[in-house]
Amino acid sequence: MQRNTVDVREQATSRQRRRSPIVGKIALGLAVVSAAVDASAFAVFMGGDTTFAFGICFVVVFLTLIAAILGFIAAVGGMGRWYGAIGVVLAFVANPVILIVLLVIVAPEMLTDMGGS
Repeated sequence: MQRNTVDVREQATSRQRRRSPIVGKIALGLAVVSAAVDASAFAVFMGGDTTFAFGICFVVVFLTLIAAILGFIAAVGGMGRWYGAIGVVLAFVANPVILIVLLVIVAPEMLTDMGGS
C-alpha cells in the first residue's frame, strides 16, 4: 500500500456485517407466549376462578411489558426489526389492561353478560 491512502475494502466489510436478529425473535416469542397465557387466563375466568385468573393476568402484564421493551430495542437497534415490530404490536394487543379497555369501548354489553348468574 502507498502512504496516506485508505483501504476501502476493510471498511466495506465492516459496514456490511449484520446484527443478529435474536432480540427481535425473543420479543416476538415472548409476545406469543403472553397472548397464549392471556387466553388461558380468560378461560379460567370464564370457568369461575376469578382470583387465579387475575393472578395470571398480573403476570401477563409484566410479560407483555418485557416483550414490548425488547421488541422496541430490536426494532430501533436493528436486531431483528420486523420480529421486534410485530412483537411490540402483539404484546400491546395481548396486554390484559389494553384488552379490558378495548372491551369497555367496543362492546360494553359483553361486560354485563360476564358477571351473569
